Amino acid sequence: MGGTDGHAAGAGGRSGSAADPARRRARHTTVRRALRMPPGTFEDTAEAAEYLVRIPRVLFLVDGYNVAKAGWPELELRHQRDRLVEALVALQARTGAQTDVVFDGVDDAGLHARVGPGRLRVEFTPSHLEADDRLLELVELTPAARPVVVVSSDRRVRDGARRRGANTLRSEQLLWLLR
Repeated sequence: MGGTDGHAAGAGGRSGSAADPARRRARHTTVRRALRMPPGTFEDTAEAAEYLVRIPRVLFLVDGYNVAKAGWPELELRHQRDRLVEALVALQARTGAQTDVVFDGVDDAGLHARVGPGRLRVEFTPSHLEADDRLLELVELTPAARPVVVVSSDRRVRDGARRRGANTLRSEQLLWLLR
């Protein structure tokens, strides 16, 4: 109970309670920081995307429909997803960057089955959760020492990712890498 814990922590002014080591660890926990671009490289360029995709252990978190609709607007939604997934698998093979792509809704095209284990991770959110929110959650769940790049042109997603210490790329920047 709250009263008992408060009393034990404050007894005799000692800091020996079980909660204190946890508080000390929390103060020393690594905070994610966005990676700095090399001198002369601007964040909204193809060069920035090329730099970030080659960072060791980088995790790319991709706003699936945001990128797919920007890249292949003339195609049906299912074919947009297919093209994006194929392009991301090729990018991952070329660069080694781990990539997770998150789509809103259910997997009606069997995308999971076409992506091999240990490769590109494809996730569809449940109806009560937007892909935008899942992307931000994934940033928080990733260890702070691991570099994360969130790809979306959605301002809310980009701002949220930056607040969480991730780098961001617009959909168009990723599409430059994919072509």
